[in-house]
Order: sequence, then C-alpha cells, then structure tokens
Amino acid sequence: MSPDMPDLGELLRRLRLEARLSQRDLALRVGFHESGVSNIERGERAPSAQYLTSVIAALRLDSANAELIWRLYRAPGMGAGGTGTGDGTPCPYRGLFAFREEDAALFFGRGTAVRRILRRLEAGPLVAVVGASGSGKSSVVLAGVLPRLRAAGHWDVAVTRPGTDPQLALVEAISPGASSVMEAVGRRLFGSGQRLLVVVDQFEEVFTHSADDSAPVRFLDDLVAIVQAGDVKLVLTFRGDFYGRLVAHRAFSDVLQDHVVHLPPMNRIELLQAVTEPARAAGLTLEQGLTEQILDDAGLEPGNLPLVEFALTRLWERRAGSTLTIAAYEQIGRLAGSITARAEEVYTSLSPEQQYAARQLFVRLVQVSRPEEDGNDARRRTPLAEVTALPGVDTVVRALADARLVVTDADAGSGPTVELAHEAIIRSWQRLRGWLVEDRQFLLWQQRTRQWASEWRRAPDQDAAVLRGGILDEAHRWLTLKGRESIAPDLLGYLDTSIAQARAEEQRQALARVEQLVTVLPRDVPQLAATFADADPQLRAQLRGRLDTAAIRQRWRLRLALLTADREQAKLLLGDLNQLWPDELIAVRDAVGPHRDLMTEHLWQAAHPASAPLLANSVLLAAGDPDDTRWHDIAATVAAELVRQNQLHLRTYVDALRPVRLHLLEPLFTLFADESELRAANRETRAVVLLDLAADQPELLARMAADAMPQNYEAIFEALATAVTDDAVRVLKVIAHTEPDNEAAEVDRVRLGRRRAAALSTLLRLGVRPDFDEVLTTSGDTELLTQFTFSAATRLVPPELLLDHASGAVDQASRYGLLLALGEYASHPDADRLTSRIDALSQQHLATDDPGVRAAATWLRRRWALPTQELPAAYDPTGRRRWFTVTTPRGPLRFVVFRPGRFLMGSPGIEAERSDYESPRQDTTITRSFAMCDREVTRAEFEDFMAATGIRGLPNIDEWSPLGHEPVVAPTWHEALLYADWLGSRLTGREQTYDAVGDALNQPRVQQGLQETDMRAMLNAPLRLPTEAEWEYACRAGTTTAYSFGSDRTLLDRHGWFADNSGLKTHEAGILRPNPAGLFNIHGQCWEWCLDWYGPYTDQPVVDPVGPATGDRKVLRGGCWNLGARYARSACRNAHIPPNRNYYITFRLALTVPEVDPTWQPGDLQPLPWTGR
Repeated sequence: MSPDMPDLGELLRRLRLEARLSQRDLALRVGFHESGVSNIERGERAPSAQYLTSVIAALRLDSANAELIWRLYRAPGMGAGGTGTGDGTPCPYRGLFAFREEDAALFFGRGTAVRRILRRLEAGPLVAVVGASGSGKSSVVLAGVLPRLRAAGHWDVAVTRPGTDPQLALVEAISPGASSVMEAVGRRLFGSGQRLLVVVDQFEEVFTHSADDSAPVRFLDDLVAIVQAGDVKLVLTFRGDFYGRLVAHRAFSDVLQDHVVHLPPMNRIELLQAVTEPARAAGLTLEQGLTEQILDDAGLEPGNLPLVEFALTRLWERRAGSTLTIAAYEQIGRLAGSITARAEEVYTSLSPEQQYAARQLFVRLVQVSRPEEDGNDARRRTPLAEVTALPGVDTVVRALADARLVVTDADAGSGPTVELAHEAIIRSWQRLRGWLVEDRQFLLWQQRTRQWASEWRRAPDQDAAVLRGGILDEAHRWLTLKGRESIAPDLLGYLDTSIAQARAEEQRQALARVEQLVTVLPRDVPQLAATFADADPQLRAQLRGRLDTAAIRQRWRLRLALLTADREQAKLLLGDLNQLWPDELIAVRDAVGPHRDLMTEHLWQAAHPASAPLLANSVLLAAGDPDDTRWHDIAATVAAELVRQNQLHLRTYVDALRPVRLHLLEPLFTLFADESELRAANRETRAVVLLDLAADQPELLARMAADAMPQNYEAIFEALATAVTDDAVRVLKVIAHTEPDNEAAEVDRVRLGRRRAAALSTLLRLGVRPDFDEVLTTSGDTELLTQFTFSAATRLVPPELLLDHASGAVDQASRYGLLLALGEYASHPDADRLTSRIDALSQQHLATDDPGVRAAATWLRRRWALPTQELPAAYDPTGRRRWFTVTTPRGPLRFVVFRPGRFLMGSPGIEAERSDYESPRQDTTITRSFAMCDREVTRAEFEDFMAATGIRGLPNIDEWSPLGHEPVVAPTWHEALLYADWLGSRLTGREQTYDAVGDALNQPRVQQGLQETDMRAMLNAPLRLPTEAEWEYACRAGTTTAYSFGSDRTLLDRHGWFADNSGLKTHEAGILRPNPAGLFNIHGQCWEWCLDWYGPYTDQPVVDPVGPATGDRKVLRGGCWNLGARYARSACRNAHIPPNRNYYITFRLALTVPEVDPTWQPGDLQPLPWTGR
C-alpha cells in the first residue's frame, strides 16, 4: 500500500467530521453502538462491509470517497488500525494501543489469565478484571476472552466504555434508543435469542470522566440490576487503584464478592511469548540477544507491556528486512526511552508556539491526583473544545495523533475529544512528569473548578453555583499567575461568569453597605463608617454621589464614611450638627474619634455664646476637649439649650455632657431656681438634669432642696441625705435664717418664703430641730409660715415632729401654722394611728385665747373628721381672750376681737395685680376696739330676719346659695344694716334704731333717712357692718402681704372661694382655712358690705376712718366666687349703690367693743352681758 494512502479509520473519522456529525449521531444513523464507531475510527476494531455500506449512505458520500473506502478495506494487510509498510507486511505489535478482538491471532502471553476469566464466567454472572495501568486488561478481554466465547457460540456480545455518560454509553452499546439500561437488556435478549455478555472496558472512567457526582452511583445500580437479571454476564476491566472507590458502593460490593480476577504483571515467560510469538506469526525474527535485552529492561514492573509493545512497534518500523535488530533497539533508546524518545521526537520537532500548545495540551489530558492520595495520575478524555483556543493546536493534535501519542475521538456528551494513547506516557515521559509536578496544584484547581462548573451548568439557579469567597480569590490568583490562555475555555466561561457576578455582588454589596450606612441605627454608624476608611475610589464615588441628593438624616452618615479620605468633610459635617437628633450626635462623636483634633478646633471656632445653638457642638467638645477654659464662656448657653430638649432625648444629652458637668452646674442651678418659668414640666426637666449631674455635690444639693418643686424634692433629698455634710447643713441654715426684704417684689418674697420653708423641712428631716424652733418662732415672715404649712406634708416631714412642736409651742403664730400644717396629713398613710394625737392636740387648742389658733384647731378637727362642740365664751374685758360667742336662735356666732392698732391701708405699688384706687396707701390708726364675726351671715339666718320683719324683695338665690348654712347673697346694703339692727335689738333688748318694715324700706324717703343717719350712732349700735378700715385691718390680721396668708396666689384655693374653685356658688364657713385672726372666707366667697361710702384714699394719716360723709356707693370688700384671685386680695376695693342687689354680695357682722380693762375680775360688771350665752 502506498505511504500516501490514509488509514481507513482516520479516513472514516475525517469524513464524519466533515459531515458535522458526532460519533453518537453516526451510530444512531447506521444502527451501531457509539463505542463501536469510536473503536473503528481509532483502529481498534475492523469495520464490517455492512458497517461501511451504512456509513457511505449515512454520510451521503460521493463516488470518489466511497471507492477510496472500499479500496482501503480490501487492501492486503490492512486490518483495522493495521500499520503497514511499503512491502505490505502488517506490524504484529499494537504499540500503545490495546489488542482488539480482530487481533486475537497476534495476542500471546495471557493464556493463563484468559482461562481463569473463562472459568469465572462459567461459574457466575460477573467477572471483574483488575490490574495496574498498562497490565493489558483490555487486551486480555477483547483479544483473549471474546474470541474464545464467540468460537464457542451462543453468545451475544456488547462492548462499551463509560465515557462522560456511562449510563447512556451502556444503553447505546446494548440497544440504542432504549430509555433505560434494563429496557436495553430486555430488547437485546429478546432480539438475539442468545445469552448476552456485556463488557465494560476501562471501567475507571466512571470515576474520572463522569460529569455528575451521582453518575457513578446510578451506573453501579444499573450493573447490579444486570447481574441480578439472569441470562446476562458482565465483564469489567478497571485499574486496581480504583478498586476502593468501586467497593464503596455497598450493593455492588456485595455482588462483586468472589468474582474478581486480578491480572498481575506478565512474568518473564509470558512477556517472552508476547515478544516472540507475534514475530513468528508474522514471519519475523529477532536478532540473537535482543529478546533477552528487552525482557531484562522490562523486568517485572507493572505496566511494562505497553512499553514493550511500543518499543517492538518502533523496532518493526526500523527492521532490517524481516529481522528486528539490537542496533535499532539502541537507536530508539531501548525500552524505557522508546516512548519518551517518541514523545520528545515529536515535541522537539514542533515550533516554540506549538511546543507551548503541546504543553498546555498534554497537561490537560491528565487527570492528576492529589499528592496525598494513593492513586496515580490518569488519562483524561478531553473535549477538543477545551483546547481549541490554544495557538496552533490543530497542527499539534494531528502530529501527536500520527505519532500514536494521542487519540482523537468523539464523546456522546461532549463532542470531539482527544486523549493520551496510554497512561504509560504519563509515567515514562519525564518532560510531562516535570510539567505535572510544576502544574499539579494548578491542574488540581482546574479539576475542582471543572466539577463546580459542571454543577453550575446543571443548577436550576446558576447564580447560586458560581465561585465565591476564598475559592474565587484562588481563581483570581491562578488567572494572574498563569494567564487566561493556560485555562480551558469551558472553565473561562465559568470563571468569567463568577468574576462578573462577584463584581456585581461587590457592587451590590457596596450599594448595600451604603444603604446600610444610611439606614442602620445611629449607634451602629461609627463602626460601619470606619469600614469605609480604605474604600476604593469607586465606592467613595458612590458615597459622594449619594451625598449630593441625601437628606440630613443620611448626609451626616455619608460624611463620616468619607472623612478619612476627605478631611474637608469635617467642616461640612459641623454645618449639619444642629439638625441631628441626639443619638445621631452621639454617633458622630464616637465616629470622629480618630479625627478629634481636627474636629475640636473647628468646633471651638464655631462655639461662642452669640452663635446659637451650641448644644450639638458641645456634645462633641465634651468628649474631645472637656478641660478647655472656654467652657466658662458658653456654659450658660449650653445649659439653657440642654433643658429645652425633648424628654425623649434628654438622657442622651446629659450623658454626653457629663465630662463637662462642673462647668454646667451653676448655670443649670440658675435655670432650676428660676420661677419665672411657669410650666411645671420645664422646671421638672431642669431639676432632673441638675440632680443627675450634681448627685455628688452636697452643698448644691442643699440649695436644690430649698428650691425644689414638690415633685422633685424627694429625689433631691434622698441624694442629699446620702451625701450630706456639715457644709450642706450650714447652707440650709443660712437659707432658713434669711429674712425677707420688705421692699422686694412679692414674687421674690414668696420665693424666699418657699425656700426657707423647704430648708426648714429639710433640716427637720435631717434631724436638725433647734433651728426649726428658732426660725418659726422669731420670724415674722408670713410667706415662710404659709409655705411651711403647705409644704411640710409634701416634703414628707414626719407628722410626729409637728405634733411635738405644736404641743410645746409658745408663739401663737407658730401654733397657728403648725395646726394648719397638720391638716395636710389627713390622708397620711398612718392617719389612723395619728388621729388620737390630733384629737387631743386640737381639743387642747379649742379653748385657747388666740382666735387664730382656735380657728385653726376647729378647722383641723373638721379636716380630720373629728366632732366639734361649740363652747360659749363671753367677752373678756381683760383682753386676754380675743374671741367670744353670741348665742342666737340659729346657733352661736363667734366674734374675733381686734384691739387698736396701726397699719397701712391699701396696696403698695409693687403688689401684683393691684388697682390704682388702692393707693395711695393710708397710714391708718384704729383707736377703738371692735369685733368681727368669723363668718358671713347665712341664708337661714337672714330668712329668719325676713320672716320676723316682713321684709320682702330677696330674689331666689338657690342657684348660688341653695343651703341654709351657706352665705346669704343679694341683700341690699340697707337690708344688711337692718339685719344687724334687728339682731342686735333681739340680743340686747334695746329698741331698733330703724323702724322701717315691709315695703317701706324701698321708699325713697326712708332710704334718704338711713343715708343721713349719724355714722357715729351706727358705730355704737349693738351690731353693725364693719367699716372699710376695720375690714382690711381684720383681714390682714397683722400681715402686709397681698393676702393674709402671704402673696402666693397659688394657695388662694386653700383659703378662699373664687372663680377657680367655687363651682360658681357659695360655700359654708369652716371648709377652707381661717386667716391668722380666725376669720373664715375673708378672701373670696362674696363681696361684703361695709358701712362706708366709697371714696378715694388720701396721702395723709387717718384715724378711725369711716369714709366720706356722703356718696352714691357703699364699699364692698373680699372678692367673689365668680372672679379671679386679684379681687380676693386684702387691699382690693369695690363699691355698689346701696339699694341694688347682686348674687355675689353678702355681709358679715361687726360691733364696737370696750377697751381692755386689765383690772376687771370675774364677778365684776360684764360690759357685754349678752355675750357668752
């Protein structure tokens, strides 16, 4: 045959590829198994005439190609894959190729193994031929076992190799088109009528070539089913180093028991047969001594057979006639060097570019093992698509294939393939071994990546199967180190997708980080912002881009993230501070720590009292520069801003400013003590803030206790009691002993009284009692007494202390105040336990000489729901007892005696809510003693008068005074005067001064007569109305304040009825507290008629003033239940025409009493004999 004539198998492969068909496509068209097509094209099996006829038709070949096929088929010595020379003599050796069934005549040396396999087949359904790579497993079965079985007859044989899809390959080998292995078996058995022998050659491909991890398991399951089906025998060939992975499948391991034939390396005799017998069959001779040299070189190493075959093939190519010579043997490098010499020969003949491609190709044809694994490196059937990107690879592949170093084929799953002709090349070619050592980790990485890529392609969610994290980092390193051209294209697509997705993920994560930065809780911002310190330019660009449109809630976060790379953000950040919430400010404070020096200077430049607000700057300065002297300049402003903050945020600010608290304490105390702030909530805020910062400052706590509101006092006292010092006690004593300035504004005097009372309460609770007795006894401060009266209980002064002091107090004012103070304990938790002492104390004071103390005791008993029996008391001429009673049909009247004195009538210019007609203040002297009833005339009493006198005209007053013991309202001045005259007449037995009765009172003549009556005569009547001067003198009871209880208008509802507490009606006497003289309802309730005509004050001193001689209006005093607090002041004046009625007018009785007679003794003539009865 001409050297230019192509190999038949190569020709068939080329024509198939030109038709763009895979081996599987062609197998389906011609009705042959795919592995059969592969074996024919590789020269491992001779085609039949039927096969060639089907191929010519399937490929639609022209006559020239068809003629060439038939000529090659009929050429002598050209069996499939046969290697001939110009003389037409076929080579009796297979080189690196396995022996095929058609090569049986040339197969020698394995008779023992063949017989052993046949015996095992007769005994059971399965034979597994196991041996080392290169031991001839495939040749023993294909060229040794199968021909003998066919010769025996009744056997239908199916041969396959697993490839990348072992199940598909098995189905196609048995019965193409079947949907499963067992269906294929059933079809084949039914169609042939013979026993079926299935041969799975190179079984290790199940583990090295499968694209799916689960494929080996499924394939082994199918083989177990075949073995158990009956009428089918199974022969496997596989490398021994894969035995462990095979038996790991429990079911297959069970059927494999006792069915394994181990194929050892050929011994010397067997190897001698393999060398000499094919030569004899072909008519060749071996030069004397050559056989021994070959056998000596081969030794007993596993895998020596392919090396021997390859060497013999090369010797045959260099034969001298029909003799294989020793010289040729030396020329090819003897046995070990023959294959490497061949590989080196081909490799060195390539250009540098082709050599690079060859290296890349060879290492991709090897499935490398890990260094720590027992298994050897193995051949890998590699899709040509993986190597087509290598420069000049097509030429390289052809050269290697022509040299029988590689085999090109096609795989059912991956298309055209290329693989090493035998694994002996891997073991013996040192250049390749060096490449594998050098690239092992790289190749192992590619193998792992190929596995992941396969999973990725099959995954329903491919995004979830890309490389990530450290695995992707490793891919980056290999790409950088080896370059893209060193990596198979199928992997590059996977890597590129992974990298692209990683970049997209990085972009998403960057966006997510930015999004997280602008949405996390402020407390998490510092830590998150710090992660942007080394952000790449792209991420910083995203931050800046987001910054352009960000709202303030996001902007500060973005500035913090950029601060490390852009220090200008510090100034810009300061511009946003005043718009941040407190927790955001704290986050800024914590985040700018590394930049504190820079920020601090900017903050101080912006911090001065004129630049408000300062609080935000201060939060950062407190952390960065708490000791700077400039705090003194801004502390007051910062404190003022601090206490204005929302309660929800206050705690955050306070904690943030704690490092500079000593700078803030005095400004905060000033705000805390400022009573011009009328909103209690704001004052409470100030107290809470100051207490928090001053908990360890006892002197400041003492001052706070004196200025605290009731709701804050207890917390402050507890802090003080814990940290009290002598200095703190001295502070309290100083406050308690501070006397008021009479010229001070009343708000200041009230505040001082409140502070003094709080200081006294605090001293009492701290156990410092002497100061309490001294201050309360000697002080003439009405504000102090009143404030203590109402604050002792709220400041939790123990009631036992007050009871003790009240029992032993000598000073009447102190006793009066203490009794009223004890009234505030009626709802005390221990009230039941205290009742007996209250009863005894108040009973003791009911008979006291002082009317104020007695009234206080009366009120105290009512407050504690204790019964009170009115004791009659006659007028005391000696003046010791300053009250007496008068018995009437409706019950006793109590009168309070007032002795001559001097006072300033009217209100001072500094009194709040005063009116001009209360001035100028009159220096007024009262020279005559008088008495005033401690309550107003009641409705029942006045109705008795109307019934007795027949006077009519009082309207229905049920709306304002529905009850008989409530004050009468709407009497005219004349009716009030007549009532006094009427009652006085009844009490004394004297004739009435006025005799008008019935309707006559309403006649002008009678009224004129009353108006012209001598005022002096009125003053001497048994009972009368008080003069205006007497009324104010009695109301003040020695005080100079706006009210008899002081000037604190917030306490009026405890002493008098006015618009805020009256319910727009009158109330009986005794419910509210008496004034210091013992008068009830002297403030508010109703305007009370006085004797005087109304007239302006003069700036001259007056003595016993009784008003103008004539006028058109009579004086009204006291305020009213429907008016505000200003009208209930002691100095407030009003007037009304005498005949008119109004529902807010009433009156109370008065009388002139004898002056004090210190010589009077009981039994002497009683000047007012009608009293005390």
